[in-house]
Order: sequence, then C-alpha cells, then structure tokens
Amino acid sequence: MGRRAEMRVVVDQDLCGTTGQCVLTLPGTFRQREPDGVAEVCVATAPQALHAAVRLAANQCPVAAIRVIESDAGHDECASADPAPSPTQAQRHAAKDQCNSGDTMGRFEGKVAVVTGAGAGIGKACALAIAHGGGRVVVADIDGPAAIACTAQIAAEAGHALAIAMDIADEQAVATLFETAERHFGGVDLLVNNASAMHLTPRDRAILDLDLAVWDQTMATNLRGTLLCCRQAIPRMIARAGGAIVNMSSCQGLSGDTAQTSYAASKAAMNMLSASLATQYGHSQIRCNAVAPGLIMTERLLAKLDECMQRHLRRHQLLQRVGRPEDVAALVAFLLSDDAAFITGQLVCIDGGMLAHVPTYADGGNSCVARPAGDTESAAAARC
Repeated sequence: MGRRAEMRVVVDQDLCGTTGQCVLTLPGTFRQREPDGVAEVCVATAPQALHAAVRLAANQCPVAAIRVIESDAGHDECASADPAPSPTQAQRHAAKDQCNSGDTMGRFEGKVAVVTGAGAGIGKACALAIAHGGGRVVVADIDGPAAIACTAQIAAEAGHALAIAMDIADEQAVATLFETAERHFGGVDLLVNNASAMHLTPRDRAILDLDLAVWDQTMATNLRGTLLCCRQAIPRMIARAGGAIVNMSSCQGLSGDTAQTSYAASKAAMNMLSASLATQYGHSQIRCNAVAPGLIMTERLLAKLDECMQRHLRRHQLLQRVGRPEDVAALVAFLLSDDAAFITGQLVCIDGGMLAHVPTYADGGNSCVARPAGDTESAAAARC
C-alpha cells in the first residue's frame, strides 16, 4: 500500500480576509485551522473531487487565493488501474505527453507566468504545460473554485502555483493580480491572456439584433482586459530584462459569421494590439504573439453541442479530428519558450485547416473527385 499524498496549502489572507488557514480534506468542505494544517488529497481523484468540494464550501470560506507550499505526490492507495483508454482519451494523453516530453521539461525553470482564464479548457491546459516545464504559475480566473482546482492539480503533478479569483475587466483587480504575483514569486516573465467573456456568446448576435450592453461587456473583457493585463505585465518584464506574451485570439477574428459580432470584433482588435505591443516593446526584449484557435473541443463546449452539431462542425476539419486544449497549450508553450526567441508580432492559427479550404470543401469541393471510401461524416452531417 502506497503513501497518501499530502498537500500543504496556505490561503492568501491579504486577499480573502480570513483568519487562520482554510484547509480542505477530501471528501469534505473548507474549515478553519491553525497554521501548518495539512489537506489530504487523493491524487487519483484530486481535480474532480476538489472542484466539487470547493463549490460546496464557496459560501463558507470566500477564498480569493490559495498557495501550495509543499507537495508530496507519492503513490496513493486510492489509485486504481485505469481502464483501456478510448481513442479520444488516447489522443488527449498523447497531446499531454507531447506537452510534457523530456525535451520540454525545464524550459520554464526560474520563470513566473500569469495565465488568465486558467480555470478550465485552453487556459488550464496552458497553465499545466508551463508548470510541467518548471515554471511557477499564477492561475487567474473569475471562477475561483475552478482556479483552485487547477492549482491543486498543478501541485499534485508539477510544482508551484497560486490561484486568484478575479475579473480582468476590473482595473483594480488586474493590478492586485500582478502585485500578488510579484509578492509571492518575485516578478512576472510570461503572460497568457486567455480570459474571454464566453458567457456572453449566446447573446452575441447580428449587428441589428445586438444588445449594445453585450458589445460593451465583451470589449471590456476581451480587449480592455487584455490591455490592462499587458500594461501591468510590461513594466515587470522590463525589470527582469524581458519576457513573452501570448494573446489568445480566435479564427472568428479572421472571418465573418452570421452572429458573434462582438466576439469577432474583439479578437480582430486583439490581433492588432498584439502587433503593436511587439513593435513598441521589442527593444525591451519583450515578445508578443497571438494564437488563433479554431474548433477546440473543451469540456464546456462539448456539453453545449449535440451530436448533430458536432458532425456539422467536423466537416470543415481537414484533419480527421477536432482540436484539443492540449494542442493549443503546446503551441503557446513553444511561443513562450526560448525555442521561439526570434518569433514576435505574429498571428498563428491552430485550426486544423479550417480557414485554409474553399467554402465548398465540406460538400465535396469544386471537383468531381469522390471523397475517400468510408467517409460517412459528410453524409451524416448533411442529413442534419
């Protein structure tokens, strides 16, 4: 029987105003303890169980930040043999292995990264990739429990992280985020601006149907929030002789759609913001690039799409799969690393070829050449 994994955690009292320590024991809820309390965590189930338990305790302990100061992720007696992975799981594991392969380990040693929108999806994958590369990560998200769960996973798998619940549309909250990163970790070297007002997309409609409040709120988060984070990061990077920034754009910022007016406009503006930043601060050894994902199947997106819609979207993928958060994280980690030391001011699409084909591709293109044998995807989608 192996050792239980123990995770020692300290709540940032300056941010949440609590006394003593908030300690989580799984399964259970937050409770106050004297200093040096220990939270017992089953490594096999930590991310899912921690996330659920944190949500149950949200009203009991309004945690704004939690810092892992010690992690012992030994073999755990509650871990069991995993069943044979499905093809999708196997692809996801392969992508994780690529992010965490031997030739990328240690690439962020001594670096401090701030990742916004890091509680789930692409942002979480980016935070994990940086942590696995040896970096210390500030996990920022408007969803505090999600940020804490990501931080706990980093502690169990990789290293040091700090979770902060904040809204990047709030200028003071952004200032506090970077002040806290500097206070705990000594500075900031890397920034991933991933936070986005995705909760507004169902109301983000065509121009004449668009509620201007949706436009304003989308711009406040996607564009102004990105600017605010850059303004806080740049002086700190200059103080450390340089740094790297990746702004998370979107393929929707490069093509028109029947809706998503605000989102698309904000991402298009982010592309030029990235080029401007790279131009203005390149002499200070700060690199800035934008990444434009296409269809990336996060857990949240998967929950929103029925099978028919998934087939419809996959018709436009040149590769025989959709993207995964780990695919984007691998690109982001490369652009942040010294391997990309001469790359700046660029917009890199990672969309499985979605924008590379003619509009008629999904219906067979402009030729009479039949699709490969066994390609039933298009026929099924057409029936939808």
